[in-house]
Amino acid sequence: MRWLKNLVREWAPVILAVLLIRSFVVEAFMVPTGSMLNTIFIGDMMLVNKFVYGAKLPFTDKTVIPVSSPKRGEIVIFRFPLDPDVPEGASRIFPAKLPLLPLFWSKTKGFFQWYTPLALIKRCVAVAGDTVEYRDKQLYVNGRLQVEPYVIHSDGRMLPGFEPAPSQAEFQKAWEEKRFFRTGYSPYVRDRFGPIVVPPGTIFVMGDNRDNSEDARFFGLLELRHVRGKPLVTYMSTSAAGYPINIPKMVLSPWAIRFNRIGHLVR
Repeated sequence: MRWLKNLVREWAPVILAVLLIRSFVVEAFMVPTGSMLNTIFIGDMMLVNKFVYGAKLPFTDKTVIPVSSPKRGEIVIFRFPLDPDVPEGASRIFPAKLPLLPLFWSKTKGFFQWYTPLALIKRCVAVAGDTVEYRDKQLYVNGRLQVEPYVIHSDGRMLPGFEPAPSQAEFQKAWEEKRFFRTGYSPYVRDRFGPIVVPPGTIFVMGDNRDNSEDARFFGLLELRHVRGKPLVTYMSTSAAGYPINIPKMVLSPWAIRFNRIGHLVR
């Protein structure tokens, strides 16, 4: 057993250091969808600053070292707020207060299951206390039209809003109750949304590809505790990527690498 002890002694510090860096400092992230086109491409792989908005316990939403909050205009990585903490039909292996690994026991499969909520990337367009209105594909924050040169509209149609228009209080309540997420109401808020007031402890995010982005217009509140970090730089990019992620396809498609995207700062 000496070789095993030596192996553990040599590699344990390395593994621990990697886990600490990944949990608190920087992590790799790959973009699987086109909701941030043309700012960020499908298949962009970037390094994410996880400390900028505070250090969290690994695999939790609990902030142990608060640092700052997202500002208007910043691109953020966040946990999809509607994903459950525990996958359906599974139970925890580690206690919720000490989740050493995101490992669960699947009751349906009768085996272990590795699960983490989906991570998304969008732009913060409003913070707590701001009034947000999206009127005929134009964003207004606190009554002011926002200048957004990075935004694209991939659909020339102008979808109608609610007729008759609900009161602001009614719209706010429906939005907070997530009635616009993947329901028959969804098309009515794509091009005409709000006004709503961003509640305390939350931010409002939208994709730069406004007509093809499932963002806060639809899924509702994004709590600050769900924000994971801020992207820094693109270290790799491939046109062979997509959703769901297909690692073998990307590895076996070296011609799909976008060399002009490597080193691109994310803004």
